[in-house]
Amino acid sequence: MEEKTEPKRKGRKKGSTTRYCLIQDEILGKYEVHVDEANHCFILFDTEKQKTEGYYTTLGYLLKRVLKEMYVPQGKSGEVYTLKDYVNQMNKLGNAMAKLLVPAHMQIKTLDTSNE
Repeated sequence: MEEKTEPKRKGRKKGSTTRYCLIQDEILGKYEVHVDEANHCFILFDTEKQKTEGYYTTLGYLLKRVLKEMYVPQGKSGEVYTLKDYVNQMNKLGNAMAKLLVPAHMQIKTLDTSNE
């Protein structure tokens, strides 16, 4: 008779923790950013649900997810938006991303010409 062997499992053992909390900020709302030392990735953690929401290779992608959820209409409760509303919210998302990710010395500042 052949012995049945369990297939090899991938990943780390259940209960092992190699993550640590990296960022807690009011901009993130209910989320925290954790770093997984084993995979070298960023983890979006929902503090209200005590649940991991996603794994991201860069902090920029993670922030885009959080900000998109905050600014862009999702239509989750049956709401309907106009194209203008959606585009305006996407512009707000772009501005929020620029404020967070573009260094201050590289941001384009508009000049106030109202006094001329």
